[in-house]
Amino acid sequence: MSSSKDEEMLVPTVREVQQKFAELLSHGEDITWDLVSPNQSDVLRRKFHLFGDPKEGLGSRGFIHTEMFRWIWNQSKYTNGQSLTSLFFVMIVDDVSDLKLAEQSRSWHMYPVFRCRRCVDKTGQNSSIDCCMAYVTQHRSFENWNNFLKLSSFCQGVMVTPYCGVYKMIDGQVELKSYSITARLESLYLPKMMDNCPITPKSLAIASRTPIKRESSTAKRDDFAAKLASEFTACERMLNFVLNPYDAHQSCDASDLSDSLILFTHNVNNLQLATLMMKDTKNINILINHQRGIFDKVSKEVARIGGEVSLIRSANGVPPKDEIDDIFQLPNQKKRKPKKIDPEDSFAFSLDSKNSTITVKKKHFNMDVYGTYLKEHIVSSECFEILVNSMAEHLEPEMFNIIMELTQSFVENTKKEMCHLLKYYFSTESVLYQILLSIKKHYPNWIFSEVEEQSSEILRRVRFYFASSLPNSRVEFLKKCDKCVGYFDKYEKK
Repeated sequence: MSSSKDEEMLVPTVREVQQKFAELLSHGEDITWDLVSPNQSDVLRRKFHLFGDPKEGLGSRGFIHTEMFRWIWNQSKYTNGQSLTSLFFVMIVDDVSDLKLAEQSRSWHMYPVFRCRRCVDKTGQNSSIDCCMAYVTQHRSFENWNNFLKLSSFCQGVMVTPYCGVYKMIDGQVELKSYSITARLESLYLPKMMDNCPITPKSLAIASRTPIKRESSTAKRDDFAAKLASEFTACERMLNFVLNPYDAHQSCDASDLSDSLILFTHNVNNLQLATLMMKDTKNINILINHQRGIFDKVSKEVARIGGEVSLIRSANGVPPKDEIDDIFQLPNQKKRKPKKIDPEDSFAFSLDSKNSTITVKKKHFNMDVYGTYLKEHIVSSECFEILVNSMAEHLEPEMFNIIMELTQSFVENTKKEMCHLLKYYFSTESVLYQILLSIKKHYPNWIFSEVEEQSSEILRRVRFYFASSLPNSRVEFLKKCDKCVGYFDKYEKK
């Protein structure tokens, strides 16, 4: 077989691509959502940035991530000020006209689309596939599925995508729908060439074969994207790594992969996951199992809540370690230079170690003393380890211990109540992070006696934070939608 034939066979079919995305982004037949609170907008911005030109503000691609964010954030008026979205991909096939054959094509153009929740059922908690949803592409926003099919500016061909943008797995196989689309007139309001920024097998190949260049070892990881070639976007190296795991020509490393995995993980810290994927040729299974484990935890929590509730995965919002270190900086203290983190030896304490003990100023703390419930509800072990290791580095033993006890108290006594109220799942590391932020804001000198005395007040503030991130409108405010079977309410900012 010729070299060109070998490369052609490396390209997955439309169905194979959508199957992998379904395994990463869905949970069986459930409708899934990613929740971002108003103070976590950076998580969403990072995702959109992966689809635009890394050089901020240059040309039409610089427009992409700015406008996608604006369009999606505008939809939060239907979800009580929170952002509820779900990513899916549209694939356009232009080498066949038969709808039945399109799924087997290896020649495709791929576009990311974000589905946003709008209408819900009478309880105000659950979404139906028959309810109105908004669809945001790199080009514009559409208020419903029919408009999306009729007016989106994709290239001409056969569109293959999940119905209404909802990935559903039936007996382990993704359900797909095919639509014949014709070329549309380019809008005068869109930047030129806006509809010519698809992800293709060619752009994935270029991304995977372009060596990674960094200006200096001290450059921030977010800045590496500025060195990428213009022929591909920031996430395409990762997408090729996921879709073509046996491509021998791939140029990728753990830091590169880690930054891009936020597209699927809803989490900015993915270095451990990326490092594990780089070491194992079955990398796609590692990522799929990671995602499935998170959704399984969410699903179990929903089962405890009772009734039909959409699966909502909240972003934990835990930033990289250098930003966590800043939390412990005392007022008027000179900011320290961030330490260089080695991916091979990032954490002094690891949840995966048999002896889950961390040392704080020569005093040893076994994580088991803080209860099994705390450990069971950790979603991102990396985020939890970043928080705990940074605490151990900066705090005295007594302060470390009381913060862990506050976290234990919240997850054991308040979390269940909050999950029933919010109808979504939030993690141990989210609770710990919010406790640290509360102390930083109200007791910035990190004095143990102050924190001990104000323990109840700290827990009250953290409870208020989570209560304020309720994505569901009150039932008495819901109005019947005249376009679908659902109900909606508009959140008015004060």
